[in-house]
Amino acid sequence: MGKKNPGSGPVKAEFKRLLRNRMMMLSIAGLAVIPLLYSGMLIGAFWDPYGKLDRLPVAVVNKDAGASMNGKQLHVGEDLIGELKEDDSFKWTFTEEREAMNGLKEHRYSMAFVIPDDFSQKATTLKDEAPQPAAIQYYVDDGWNYLSSRIGAEASEKLRSDVAQAVTKAYAQAVFDSIGEAADGFSDASEGASKLADGAKEAESGAERLRENLAKLASGTQDLEQGVGQLAGGAAKLQAGAKSVADGSRALASGAAQLADGGKALASGAKDAEAAANRLAAGADQLASSGQSLAAGAEAAKSGSADLAKGAAQLAAGLEQYAAAHGGMESDAAFMQLLAAAKSVAAGADELKQGAASLSDGAQRLAAGQGELASGAAQLAAGQTKLRQGAESLGGKLAEASAAASKLAAGAKSVADGAGTLRSGLAQAAEGLDAVNDGTLRLADGSSELKGGLLKLEDGSKELADKLGEASAEASSGAGNDRQAEMFANPVAVQEHKLADIPNYGTGMTPYFLSLGLYVGVLMSTVILPLRDAAATVKSGFRWYLSKLLLFAPVVLIQTLLADALLIYGIGLKVPDVPMFVAVTAAISLTFMTIVQFFVTLADNVGRFVAVILLTLQLASSAGTYPAELLPQWLQRIGDWMPMTHAIKALRLLIAGGDAWEIRAQLLDLAAYAAVFVALIVTLFTVRSRRLSGSSGARYAAANSAVHS
Repeated sequence: MGKKNPGSGPVKAEFKRLLRNRMMMLSIAGLAVIPLLYSGMLIGAFWDPYGKLDRLPVAVVNKDAGASMNGKQLHVGEDLIGELKEDDSFKWTFTEEREAMNGLKEHRYSMAFVIPDDFSQKATTLKDEAPQPAAIQYYVDDGWNYLSSRIGAEASEKLRSDVAQAVTKAYAQAVFDSIGEAADGFSDASEGASKLADGAKEAESGAERLRENLAKLASGTQDLEQGVGQLAGGAAKLQAGAKSVADGSRALASGAAQLADGGKALASGAKDAEAAANRLAAGADQLASSGQSLAAGAEAAKSGSADLAKGAAQLAAGLEQYAAAHGGMESDAAFMQLLAAAKSVAAGADELKQGAASLSDGAQRLAAGQGELASGAAQLAAGQTKLRQGAESLGGKLAEASAAASKLAAGAKSVADGAGTLRSGLAQAAEGLDAVNDGTLRLADGSSELKGGLLKLEDGSKELADKLGEASAEASSGAGNDRQAEMFANPVAVQEHKLADIPNYGTGMTPYFLSLGLYVGVLMSTVILPLRDAAATVKSGFRWYLSKLLLFAPVVLIQTLLADALLIYGIGLKVPDVPMFVAVTAAISLTFMTIVQFFVTLADNVGRFVAVILLTLQLASSAGTYPAELLPQWLQRIGDWMPMTHAIKALRLLIAGGDAWEIRAQLLDLAAYAAVFVALIVTLFTVRSRRLSGSSGARYAAANSAVHS
């Protein structure tokens, strides 16, 4: 049998049979483009879908009616439309709501966004105790295209973020403006407090002069009281000695003349004292009126400081509520500085409130003292009037006594009566002097209290001015600017750091689609190529396997090279090392070839079915699309043992510029699969070759050859 075909072997016989069959040659040529069609079409179709979103039609409806915030008109919807017109992320169409909904149902729009009429109004509720979020409605037909709904969700989130940033920026600017206005108010209040301190200092000097003059008045009143007492004693003696007038008429005439002169002087002094007391009473009334005005002003300052403290506390509380509503603000340096400034303003306002309260109390005590001063001055004026009246009466009587000295003997009875009248008048004068003395003492005490109150007023005013100046400086430091408002609106930025530069969706999916194309190319080749029979007499299982390998491997390698060329030079796949990429894809194809060849050689069509089942398992478990962690646990366990899993990992590492040792580890796993299945195929051909080596082997081979030819 060996002499029948000398020198011929299964390898040469395989190629001769192939060259004689033109249909098989054409089929093999068609097989070469199968991986190219699979990988090229799939990768080309999904090369960069997110880079073409500007072709996706999206309807936008603006129903926003606008709103007012801090005296400014807010039109968030119009602003958003203006930004979208400058944005080419999608193919925007700005239309009415009915047209948008009809277009979505008729699939003329992939999605539709509707800005409601209360959009701006709800955006202004950020400062309210119960803020209401402004919601953008978007519509999508999941049943028509589910991916559109996912893209719509991403687009709506971006719109939400942009609008939230714009509203927060407007609110931050309003807060900063309010702080600036508060700083101006504190500055004005500080200047007013300084003026108040200066006025209190001047009032203190006046009170000191008033106290000194009142002390002098009190001393003079005491001297006058002593003189009147002495005069009263003399009048008593005069009355007693009137009985002996006749005996001492000469001495009486001389004394009466002297007494008349003293009475005139007394009347003149009493008149001057009355005029001075009246001026003092008028001045005391004016001072009391000024004290009441000062007390009223201090009370108004107390009320204003209370309102200021309340407003500052509300501002600090509002900022704390905002921080509580928006988590993560403790890491925001600008916001925490703003909150600290607001709290400091509230503390300063509270100290201002206390100082104003002290000022009001001092002013009230000052007004009370001035009232007592006015009362004492009035009493002093009344006493001086009585003194003047008594002195005038005394002068008249003394004049009569002097004129009637010559008639003293005859008018002794009249002198006695006049002496009694003189004594009564001096008693009244003494009472008036007592009242004047008491009023003067109370007035002196009131002036001392007035000085103390003015000292407290001056100290409180200085402290008030200092605290208001500090509050103004701190509030001015927290007034903010546009950059701070931007930071307040968008305090956190996300910076992406890529470990590998994968430019688009197609590059990321290439390992999966290319592995699928290579496997399908191998599987389809088994339909055309004769992998089970021998073209000639076989002497060993290894030579039989070698004949099939040399027939199958070139077809698989040509498929791989065509697919690689299309991806790199046709579609534009960027790989760091092209020769290495070709070598890896060739290794993957040859590994798939050994696996599929074994099942087909073993069971023909049943083997192809098993190969398809194996392909399905690999597609589901190899983590080609979603991460392995998202797969069911049983698929994750299967995926670790699937050759396509290692093929996809090797291609991913290669495209991403990964470590060569990691790529080599995946290739070693594929080589292990290939070695196992090569051994199984050689064993299978060895067993079959032994069966064919008998007498029936030649007939079996000839029959198989006739069938395939």
